[in-house]
Order: sequence, then C-alpha cells, then structure tokens
Amino acid sequence: MGEGNPIDTIEKAHLKTVELGTTGQQVSAISLGCMSLTHANEADGIATVRRAHESGITFYDTADVYTGGESEEVLGKALKEAGISREDVIIASKCGIVFPGMVPAYEHKAYDLSATYLKSSVEVSLKRLDVDYIDLIQPHRIDYLAHPEEIGQAFEELKSEGKVRHVGVSNYTADEIRALSEYVRLESLQTQFSLLHLEPIETGLTAVCLEKKMNVLCWSPNHKGVLAGKSSARDDWQEQREAGVATQVKAFADQYGWTMSQVALAWLMQLPGGVIPLVGTANPDHLAEAVDAVGKTLDRDDWYELMVIARGRPMPWGQRPYVYTKER
Repeated sequence: MGEGNPIDTIEKAHLKTVELGTTGQQVSAISLGCMSLTHANEADGIATVRRAHESGITFYDTADVYTGGESEEVLGKALKEAGISREDVIIASKCGIVFPGMVPAYEHKAYDLSATYLKSSVEVSLKRLDVDYIDLIQPHRIDYLAHPEEIGQAFEELKSEGKVRHVGVSNYTADEIRALSEYVRLESLQTQFSLLHLEPIETGLTAVCLEKKMNVLCWSPNHKGVLAGKSSARDDWQEQREAGVATQVKAFADQYGWTMSQVALAWLMQLPGGVIPLVGTANPDHLAEAVDAVGKTLDRDDWYELMVIARGRPMPWGQRPYVYTKER
C-alpha cells in the first residue's frame, strides 16, 4: 500500500509505556481515542494525531463503524501526512457492529462475527487505514450467533496471513472472555471504566484480565467530561450523583495541585495490570493534560477514599480509610 508523501518527520517525546498483554510490545500508557475523527473536521483530526505523537502517544484506537469508516480513513491519512513510521505506532480497530447500509443484506442494526464477515471487515479496515496490518483487532460487541471457535479460528487465520498481529475484545463479559480465550489468545479488554462507572471492578472484569494477563482499555475515562469538570446536560438523580462525585474529585485535585481529569486518569492507571485510558479529544490543552497525568500516583488512602466516594457507600469492613469523608 502507498506510503504517502509526508510533509515532514516529527520527533516523539518519551512517555511511560506498558506491555500490551503478553506480546512483549510496548504501548504508551494512554491511548488516543479516534472516534471523533471525521472528514468534516479532518484538519483538526490530523493536527490532533500529530500532537499526540509528538507527546509520546503511540497507541491509537478506532473502529470500522466510527463515523461510517471515516475515523479509520482520517487516522491513516494523519499518520501518513505527519511522516510517522508504521512501526512506530500501535493501531487498534474494532469490528462486528453492522449498521443499515454498511452491508446490503442488513436492514437493521446487528452484530456479525461470522468468519466470512469478520475477514471481509478487516480487509476493508486495512484499505481505509492504508496499512498492511492492524496491530490489535477487537470484536466490538458479542455476536450470540457466532461460536467462539469460529471467531477464534478466523482471527488465527488473519494472524497467520499477517493482516492482524494481536487480538483483544471490546465490551465483553468475564464469561465471554473466558469462552473466546479457549480459541485465540486475547491481549486486552476495552470497556467503559471510570470513577463514575465501576462495573469492571465490581463484576470481576478487572480480575479476569489480571488472570488472563490482558490490559484493560478504558473508554470514557472522564465519563463524558463530568470528571473533568463539565456539567451534565441532564437534570435528574443521576446528574445529582455525578455532580456530587465530581465535587469530591475537585477537592482531591485541589489538594494534589492536579486537574480533575488528572485525578480521574491517575486513579485508573494506578490499578495493576497495565490499565490504559482511551483519551478522545481534539483539544490540545486537554491532550497535554492527559499526557501529564501519566506517572502521577495517589496515596493509597486517597485512592480508596475516591473508590468509596464513587461507590456511594463504605467498603464492607467500614474502617478508615474506607469512610465517605475524612479530615484533610
């Protein structure tokens, strides 16, 4: 595939890395989420990818359904125009969600991880990205009509053909991870995870990822900006809960001299096993803020207090630091 005509080659800053699963491959401790890349804002998107790479981010996450495939196209173009070496970045994409119009046979939204569709969707993603291989391919959602063995065999064939290097999953449950793991090595789980969405901890997802030596890739780590200080558009009990947690996060941010977003991101990255937030932003200040969160560490006492605040109830044993508030 074409190498493009890079405008100029850019220098990359050093950023802490973690191992991707058991691959031996190092990825930046945060990833740029590329869901918002579109042709309509292509110039901004290309500039964002360039800034991310200059900041040391080497991990880029997209999907075949993001803006109808435009995200993959813009990401591929951005990497080429910035003169970024293919071997210097890790590209993750997702497959399996089918919207009406994507495939002629589909009139309704559906999920398809049949071997035939999976392989064809990867071929299309390779063309959009203008690359020869995808580093990390992830079923976007579970397809109940596809046997894990069929999915696993299809991925193994794609790996043997050199079209994908590694496999992860997105929005899978612990049992679904274990089922697919019988047929193909899984390196990561992408799931919603933040101080306002604790299900990965409470349902055992983080535990099974530690068991399987898989990274957790956290989408919406700032919970649509609420944990970065953005007001919710809703006016209900959930908004009141979120606002209360955000107020407490602000208190910790002031105490540490960090931003609210840095507290929220640091809380996630402090978990063992290489937990990686996916930061989706075109704002250069927000990107720099996220990069600066890497390496920040909360006191253990404060980490657990934030956990209690987020849960809205004490830990079972009810002793300090597992109480709702403490003197600062």
